[in-house]
Amino acid sequence: MRRFVLMICFVACSLISIAQQPIKGSVTIRIANGTEGATVELLKEKDSSLVKVAITDKEGNALFENIPLGNYLARITLVNFTTQYTSRIQLSETQTSVSLPVITLLPKSGDLSGVTVSARKPFIQRLTDRIVVNVENSIVSAGSSAMEVLERSPGVNIDQNDVISLRGKTGVIIMIDGKPTAMSGADLANYLRGLPSAAIERIDIITNPSARYDAAGNSGIIDIRMKKDQRLGVNGTLTAGYGQGVYPKANAGGTFNYRNKKINVFGNYNYAYRIGLNHLILDRNFFSNGTYNGGDLKDNYAKMPFSSHTTRIGMDYFPSKKTILGFVVNGNFNHFTRRNTNTSTVINPSKQATSKFNSFATNNDHGNNLVANINFKHTFDSTGKELTADVDYGEYNSNSLTHNATSYYNLNGSSLQPDYILNGDQDGKLTFKTGKIDYVNPLKKGARFEAGFKTSFVSSDNDAQFFDVSSGTPQNDVNKTNHFLYHENNNAGYLNIKKEWTRFDIQVGLRGEHTQIKTEQLKGNIKFDSSYFQFFPSAFFNYKLGEDKTLGMSVSRRIDRPGYGQLNPFLFLIDVTTYATGRPGLLPQLTWSYEMSYTVKSLSVSLNFSHTKDPQDIAIAKFRDVFPAIPSDDNVTVQIPINLSSSDYYGMSVSAPVKITKWWNMISNGDLYYQHFNGVLGTTILKRGKPSLDLRTNNTFTFKKGWTAELNGTFNSAGQAGFMVFDPRWGISAGGQKAVMKGKGTVRFNITDIFWTNLPKAVITYDNYIEKWHAIRETRVANLTFTYRFGNNKVQAARRRTTASEEERERAGN
Repeated sequence: MRRFVLMICFVACSLISIAQQPIKGSVTIRIANGTEGATVELLKEKDSSLVKVAITDKEGNALFENIPLGNYLARITLVNFTTQYTSRIQLSETQTSVSLPVITLLPKSGDLSGVTVSARKPFIQRLTDRIVVNVENSIVSAGSSAMEVLERSPGVNIDQNDVISLRGKTGVIIMIDGKPTAMSGADLANYLRGLPSAAIERIDIITNPSARYDAAGNSGIIDIRMKKDQRLGVNGTLTAGYGQGVYPKANAGGTFNYRNKKINVFGNYNYAYRIGLNHLILDRNFFSNGTYNGGDLKDNYAKMPFSSHTTRIGMDYFPSKKTILGFVVNGNFNHFTRRNTNTSTVINPSKQATSKFNSFATNNDHGNNLVANINFKHTFDSTGKELTADVDYGEYNSNSLTHNATSYYNLNGSSLQPDYILNGDQDGKLTFKTGKIDYVNPLKKGARFEAGFKTSFVSSDNDAQFFDVSSGTPQNDVNKTNHFLYHENNNAGYLNIKKEWTRFDIQVGLRGEHTQIKTEQLKGNIKFDSSYFQFFPSAFFNYKLGEDKTLGMSVSRRIDRPGYGQLNPFLFLIDVTTYATGRPGLLPQLTWSYEMSYTVKSLSVSLNFSHTKDPQDIAIAKFRDVFPAIPSDDNVTVQIPINLSSSDYYGMSVSAPVKITKWWNMISNGDLYYQHFNGVLGTTILKRGKPSLDLRTNNTFTFKKGWTAELNGTFNSAGQAGFMVFDPRWGISAGGQKAVMKGKGTVRFNITDIFWTNLPKAVITYDNYIEKWHAIRETRVANLTFTYRFGNNKVQAARRRTTASEEERERAGN
């Protein structure tokens, strides 16, 4: 660790010491016939990012000065003329001034009203630092929820408890517009199920983030980017859809945008109503010293009506060309109900059925979440020097009314014992206040310096009251009623330095984070206190082997902190033989991640390795494990999060876009990985792993008269996550779309998981317990959606921003 820090300091000092007065160049572009008023955009060749914009003068000239050395190209646009791109523009120490040959703009031919120009991004794009899932361009994703789109994304898997993993690793940061969501596990799953795909522009999957990002998330970041209209004037979209699986689904929403030279007001609203299905079959087997000791067979059928209102409103104000002031408010209001029937057959040690018990459970849950952000951005000059700042305040409120009634029967149907009825009333409130500031300063000779600071304060208050009403008179259940308080303060700072040469570039960064945690369980006056400081270095290297060949390497250290719900020690009843609880003393886990990539043309291959361990250098004080009393230890299971000793991950990823014909494009992604786990739970020693293969293919077909189609396929082989081993599964989805109303409207129809085969199934194995389960969900749904676009079509770039509360919002939903 010390060597790595010294290396970063040495490289940083070296880069700064060689930074002398920058050598910059100029570019002159001339348009034939003295064409005035054409827009000329200077773009970086490697990623087409915008560097500068100029307007041609009366002589048709556009001049760019003080341009850093490097490779560029230019895009020229003018109303009623076709867009033109220049060839490569190369500025070097031997050629600092470039004047291109005169460019002739070609007029658009024919009646413009009959011309449709489309530049449709593929559903999946693999960039140098991330995978991009272009949701708004996917036909198959129309009418789906965010959870369903995630499940079809490369390397993403969701288990029976709605835990999201990336390339087989949990600990994923889930962001919404760069801000982690601060909801509990079940609340996050409900939010994603209620978020329609029509509100999503794209999903960014980042497996190895730089030091600028929060250090949390050992397997990477999934950032869901919401739509924001980017056109001048007044414009927007209206969307409505209907889906039918086993149960119906519906969604409707709209976006609006008003933009002029001084302000940009934007917003959206989406409503979703979905009835969900989760049919879970379990076969539980208990052992004592290797001898079968009984078990039970469970059949759980849950029908879950769910409604969601999601809204977003904001404004950017431009007091000058270099300064932006803005605010944005995100709101989410959910109502979730559940009716669950559970039939259990009790098996004795002789493997004979002895009795049954039936449970009927209901939930009536409300979640009201608001996050407000104020942001500032100032650009000092044309070199890219800028300062940004964000302040966030968020409040998440939840209430859950539960009812669980269990009846016990002999095999002949006669009553075995009195019914057990438990009612619950649970209130939760989570607030967070965060602030961050980031500074970017381009140095000399293509170097770049970044620095930033972030502070956050999080508090959570969870009050759960449970009453035994079996006798008809409510009695406080002291084993389950509880009140838990949580407070956390995190302060972080980072430095990043990047230097570009002709054929290669290097970036090194160092992030430091100090975390202080205090919890209090009011029942029993049990307190927990923890404070720790950690460094998180990172380094990235790219080398251009040839015109279309690039070699990349990266290394970073990251931390995966427990979700707020995982620290909550409440005892929750699933049924009378299954409970779940949290652990206040659960420690974060630390991960070193390494990645090497090779890109030739559009083919990309990467090798990955990571080592995750239970930290030994985090100070813990004033803590002891205290768990609520469980009614019986006779074949009862308690789900509790624990720290494993370590895990090792080995992986290879391949992305291969192929243009088969003019009308058929295909992109295929494959992830082959092996994960080995080491740990101890009770008497079970975990030293095992299993290879897994994840394949995804996306095919798009473009036909005449505005018709397009899409065909997707997925396959996931058997894999392992801790003590759980999954069975293989696969699925095929298809859809088509038609542009209508002169291109202003789009009709989409699709069917996901046509053969209803993409269903999870797994076995969990301990020395004294084996559980086999499989879940039947509504992965097969037929969707019909209609989208109408209105307003000005003139495009004006709108900014995207991350805010201060990225990690905090995600951990609440871990």
